[in-house]
Amino acid sequence: MKRNLFLLGNGGRESALCFKLNKDKALVYSLYPNPTISSYSIKSPDFTKENLYQQIADFVIHKDIKMVVIGPEKFLEDGAVDFFESKGIKVFGPSKESAKIETDKSFAKELMKKYNIPTAKFEISDSKDRSFDLKNYFSFPFVMKVSGLAAGKGSFIINNENDFENAMDSIYDKKSFGRSAEKIVFEEFLEGDESSLFIMTDGKKFLTLPPAQDHKKAYNSDQGPNTGGMGSYAPCKLLNDKLKNSCIEKIVEPILYAMKKESVPFKGLLYVGLMIKHNEPFVVEFNARFGDPETQSILPIVESDLYDIMLQIASKNLETSDIKIKNVYATTVVVAAKGYPEDYKKDIQFELDENILDDKTLLFHASSKEIFPGRFINTGGRIFNITSLDDSLVKSIERAYANLKRINIPDTFYRDDIGKKGLDYENL
Repeated sequence: MKRNLFLLGNGGRESALCFKLNKDKALVYSLYPNPTISSYSIKSPDFTKENLYQQIADFVIHKDIKMVVIGPEKFLEDGAVDFFESKGIKVFGPSKESAKIETDKSFAKELMKKYNIPTAKFEISDSKDRSFDLKNYFSFPFVMKVSGLAAGKGSFIINNENDFENAMDSIYDKKSFGRSAEKIVFEEFLEGDESSLFIMTDGKKFLTLPPAQDHKKAYNSDQGPNTGGMGSYAPCKLLNDKLKNSCIEKIVEPILYAMKKESVPFKGLLYVGLMIKHNEPFVVEFNARFGDPETQSILPIVESDLYDIMLQIASKNLETSDIKIKNVYATTVVVAAKGYPEDYKKDIQFELDENILDDKTLLFHASSKEIFPGRFINTGGRIFNITSLDDSLVKSIERAYANLKRINIPDTFYRDDIGKKGLDYENL
């Protein structure tokens, strides 16, 4: 039987997916692949943007491709899953309506409230005047989040009046988030430690991947603006077995039940962003797809056949009952363009020879394009990721940075403290 799929997406997350699926001896077809994806896949024809999904569907059917795997959230919001499934194509990913768990934060918060799922107290604004009123309802610090998609950059921690004015200016005056800011979620600020839990589910049964911890802030010691993520590591021992079971009982099972009850059953990868406060889990956010850069840390330590699991889920019949994990740690560091996540340096040309990396280190291209053999140019803010594996967290951290020191690219930067707070959880 053929083992093949069409991968939609070309970032760092999709690079890690392509790497793992290739290891599982699956044939991957890709659209506009970045340099890493090119190494592990067959490039499809250059489809036009007009009628893109129909062109992909025709190609998938013609090649007898078993499923489509969707990476980025923008395709989920656009209804790609619904379109492909209407053509009889199996898809790993949620429908447009069930993807609202990510694409509409107000929907997610109301659902959690209705089904008593632990999360921060909140209110929702649908106008500038309402936002001014809600500012007086919350004490500093509090959080403002645009309800729609914002590439990880639509969240503001409001510590004082100046922070509030800056957020209001960005949201309402500069209109930095467009239609994504039609609703704004105001919520209490939860103090604690964050962790990410990935759930693979057919809507009824589910599997859990190793917990990870993302680093959202641009600079060391969690300073600077929010980004799409500057690095991660897995497994994260903050989420020990007791806490993980608590998350399953209080969050995972209730949200899957809630979505089924609301006639929007979730199928695919459900990302649960957690805040652990006083040894209790609270939901910060849900995502409807693999996270970036956590995927780059998690998938290299998964031993089980990912292709089989994804196909079962795409077929709405999860049969696998357990995921085997290697007894190693992985640390991922993002190399970004100077100025990211704001007005970052563009058209950075650089050379990169993967042979300088050791045999326990992987390079996942994200926003980069090969213009000549071994020579690249950035196409976005987060350019590539280095992921190093070792038998302890401290060793994987040291290995990642030892390899990064062999790479010197002007006009780029990276955090040099990724994973270090994870050392505090090792004996929990």
